[in-house]
Amino acid sequence: MADELAYSRRQLATAVNLSALLGWTGIALPLSFEIGVGILPWAAAIGLPISFFCCWLIAAPIFRRIMRKEISCFRAAFWGGAIALFMALVSIVAGRFRGWMKSLDPNYSSQLGGGDYVREIDGILTAYGWLMLAKSTAVFVALGVIVALAVRCWIGKPDTVTAKTDAN
Repeated sequence: MADELAYSRRQLATAVNLSALLGWTGIALPLSFEIGVGILPWAAAIGLPISFFCCWLIAAPIFRRIMRKEISCFRAAFWGGAIALFMALVSIVAGRFRGWMKSLDPNYSSQLGGGDYVREIDGILTAYGWLMLAKSTAVFVALGVIVALAVRCWIGKPDTVTAKTDAN
């Protein structure tokens, strides 16, 4: 059997940490350009711990599995998008559950947005709200693909080589 390439623990830790940092940067910088640069310290204080926590909780186990073999650019892009999609789906499910619980409360009344751009009424998304959710999810998944390709370029080739012997 052919030699199987494996990445070192250092490369795994670098990949997870770099994913968290680049993912946070991809979200925080556009936000700071829109709101103002003064938001960056707050975005760092709140967003960086969340980013590292999510990457170590969700991405690291997946990285451990896929980094047993050398990762091609295609595999990096695929798994970057898949991990970002999984993170987005967890957030969507939690948000929609919270909205559903709000809609069951007869004393609760709210509306996000106004005019033709109402996103949510009493915790339930409108058609425009679903469209904005789909748009932000697509952007987040695209960011995941870009981050994965950048991480793949950064970590390069595997540091360690393990020979698999044929049982015959």
